[in-house]
Amino acid sequence: MSIAKNIFSLPLALSLFFCYDENMETNSTSPVSFQKEYIFRGRKFNQEDIQVIKGIAEKYSNENKTKIIKVVCETFNWRQPNGYLKDMACREALERMNKIGLISLPPIHPGYYRRRRRTSWKEMTDMAIPEVEIKGLNFDNVELRMVRWTEQEKRWNYLIDKYHYLGYRTPVGHCLKYLIYCNEKILGCIGFTDGVLKLNIRDKWIGWSIEQRERNLRFVINNNRFLLLPWVKVKNLASKVLSIATKQVQKDWEHYYNYKPVLIETFVDVGRFIGTCYKASNWHFLGRTIGKGRRGMKYFIHNQPKDTYVCPLCKDYLRWLKCY
Repeated sequence: MSIAKNIFSLPLALSLFFCYDENMETNSTSPVSFQKEYIFRGRKFNQEDIQVIKGIAEKYSNENKTKIIKVVCETFNWRQPNGYLKDMACREALERMNKIGLISLPPIHPGYYRRRRRTSWKEMTDMAIPEVEIKGLNFDNVELRMVRWTEQEKRWNYLIDKYHYLGYRTPVGHCLKYLIYCNEKILGCIGFTDGVLKLNIRDKWIGWSIEQRERNLRFVINNNRFLLLPWVKVKNLASKVLSIATKQVQKDWEHYYNYKPVLIETFVDVGRFIGTCYKASNWHFLGRTIGKGRRGMKYFIHNQPKDTYVCPLCKDYLRWLKCY
């Protein structure tokens, strides 16, 4: 049996045109009508692929989903650029297949949610730090410490959940987290994830084709969280942190994921901020979004427009983004 090759994500409009329609996802138990191809998590699956996955699910039906996900990833060679399995993307794809009746996954154990239930990050007071007002700093001593996959990652999660207006959400895909320090004092947090799948303002500014975006989107990363703690009141500190971050994240991303990003994007909630630090750091303002978001492959209106900024990380960033 031939196994499907890894295909980069296609835009929603195309996926609805010739493959699985996400609107088919309902709670109905009626038989699903089979099509030639489906797209889940940006990857094509034909009928032969579905049968392979169905066979794996049946073979390991007495084990948990984690085993099935691992075998599917290995069978289809579904991996990240650093060689790790794309287990989170695979999990979501299989759950969608299960939901519309293409495959049958083992039922969730009755005690699953009870076992996984824990106190929210912001309530984990052992992660708290002294709230002592800071008004002056030597910028030469400001540094970012990467805490992903370390014990300090818990503190990053706690601080974001407690003090950032968006709170903490488990990231999907690539992610790097940094604590901001000065003389061993924590000043805040900053984090980066994969770039958003589709963003009209950005895509028009870059000028890439659909095929170019599908191939090269991985070179765009997103500054998804930035927090200076409420008691840290130091002028120009935010722009200083951004200056350090843009230099450091490219190197760290290459170290952990085996490729260099060439562009950072970010969104500023215009109802709360005016983006002063990004302007001061010479990030490019692209425009304002219309207030639309995405869950999975479904788009919805949330009526919270955001200003969009980008920061190139090298001079020839367009060559990387528009190459075939």
